[in-house]
Amino acid sequence: MLLNHVQLIGELSGGVETQDGAVRIQDGKIAAVYGAPVCPEGEETFDCAGRTLTPGLIDLHTHFTGLMGYSGSDVHSPMKVLTAAAQAAPRYLDYGFTTIRDCGSVLRAANFVRDLAEAGTVTAPHILSSGLILSPTEIERADAIYEMYSFGDGADAFRKMARSELAEHGDFVKLMASGAAFHPQGVPQHPIIAEDELREAVETASRKGTYVAAHAHADAAIRACIRAGVRTVEHATYISPATLDELERTPDCYLVPTLSAMFVSGSDETGFWHKRLGAMLDACCQGLRDAYARGLKIGFGTDSMAGMRQYEEGIEFRYRKENCGMKDLDILLQATAVSAEIAGLPDRGVIRAGMRADLVLWEQDPSMDIMAAAKRPSAVWLDGRLVRHEHT
Repeated sequence: MLLNHVQLIGELSGGVETQDGAVRIQDGKIAAVYGAPVCPEGEETFDCAGRTLTPGLIDLHTHFTGLMGYSGSDVHSPMKVLTAAAQAAPRYLDYGFTTIRDCGSVLRAANFVRDLAEAGTVTAPHILSSGLILSPTEIERADAIYEMYSFGDGADAFRKMARSELAEHGDFVKLMASGAAFHPQGVPQHPIIAEDELREAVETASRKGTYVAAHAHADAAIRACIRAGVRTVEHATYISPATLDELERTPDCYLVPTLSAMFVSGSDETGFWHKRLGAMLDACCQGLRDAYARGLKIGFGTDSMAGMRQYEEGIEFRYRKENCGMKDLDILLQATAVSAEIAGLPDRGVIRAGMRADLVLWEQDPSMDIMAAAKRPSAVWLDGRLVRHEHT
């Protein structure tokens, strides 16, 4: 297939910068990138009419079970959980996300949806799944999302839990290093994991050729994660300048902030969630501005799921631009090339010969105004297959 008459962004297209180029797709991969239109010569052609083509977007922190349309009683019907997850996953394509990293799913549902997608049974983004979230004893069993967690205490327990999730085909290990924002009894500023527990999980994952992603709001928890060898620090809400200093000195450790998770809708400005999440958003934006000014590589995550207002309104894009002063192009790079690098996915994130043909066509250029990526794309290709097309 030939995608003709496309606008290409040099930073995401191997240096090919053009307002009227072409991309050839063959066997699910990008075969060639051109700086000018190409004569089709009988092959299937998609006229992009000058719209902007980018790599597929990547969300490094989402959960497509447990955030919306789920109740604690659902765990008594695993097929109900699986069905809901299989229905939720394809919706990410509607927003241009062709790769998602699920950071914890009820009954490991994301593992199974990933397998269904890879088998071609459902059409969904490429999925990386951690399965259950490893946690010290922290929340009561009555919590509605208890079944998203595996609980244990001590280094031996964390070794066993990490091994269990990898044995159940987890792509990486996710754990809790600080209190959670969305448990009323949780205190985000408190670290909740011991250093030996952290290190044991990291070493166990490393032996299997993978890594640990750690939920960490508290500065002390973030610092412990950096020192233990965690690859991605999720949220990083209360990160301090001193901890950022340490992060700068630590290779292969990255921040994956999720500002949109702190979006609260409604008019009750005095409510519990407004107070808690508003303060967290302010703190996170302050730390993120510092990280960005230092030139650190920052991953793109939402801690939200497709269909929520965070996706519908592009909150993550907006907060990074308006609250953190990030440039439009840099945010787009975070959601594509940078996140692909952070997740260890060398076959996506840029438009270049040999890469996966995961591509998105936008009506406007998101490198000039990132909020263009908050709107539904004109077309989406997944491994070279046209899976979404807004007919105009």
